[in-house]
Amino acid sequence: MALLIVKGIAGLYNINRGMGRVAYFTVREEISMITREKLLEIGQNGLQEAATIVNEKDIQLVVTWLLEEDPKVRKRSLLLLQNRSMNYNDVYHFWPVFAEKLRSDNPAQKSIGIMLIAANTKWDKDNKIDEVIDAYLACLSDKNPTVVRQCIQSLHMILPYKRHLYLHIADKLISISIRDIDVVERRAALIDILEVLMVIRKGWYPDEVEQYISLALAGDLLDQNDKKRIKGMMW
Repeated sequence: MALLIVKGIAGLYNINRGMGRVAYFTVREEISMITREKLLEIGQNGLQEAATIVNEKDIQLVVTWLLEEDPKVRKRSLLLLQNRSMNYNDVYHFWPVFAEKLRSDNPAQKSIGIMLIAANTKWDKDNKIDEVIDAYLACLSDKNPTVVRQCIQSLHMILPYKRHLYLHIADKLISISIRDIDVVERRAALIDILEVLMVIRKGWYPDEVEQYISLALAGDLLDQNDKKRIKGMMW
């Protein structure tokens, strides 16, 4: 028991897995589990399991670490919260914090907001997404191409739960000026856009989306392998 109290979450991965978990639940109300050091000690494969045993106080603390200057702490905090959000709705309570990050001037914070809003949309029974979708989609015109691509890719986590936003999302996607994106990222960004539009078109066939896809396939930004893959997704 003493060993577990000293090592916290990290200790769970160095002792008998079954006994460690029983011991953890015995003491979880007696100790503060998470520290920055313990978070960084958890292996990549251990984050998913760690996400299942953190408590409310841990989550509150990890959310504050999203502002840490140390990128390693920020990244691990983000990954832990993303893993937690897969199966539990308690990270959703911090929706206002994530929504505020969408308006940040800091690209890293904006990306964090994008990813955690997307990860928690599945728990958004009150449709709070309707209040922030414009701020979310405004990231599509961000000067940082990484933010733009993160915004597009994360839409895959929103679409299954918010079909009423299909039209709005599609309109914003086809309005993106590919020429304004860094030349190195243009092809990848276009593929990201097309992959999202392929999901939208499965249940909704607006002429504008079909025209956008047709023009992309007729253009020269995509190579033949890209075009073949996109065409394969259409049927």
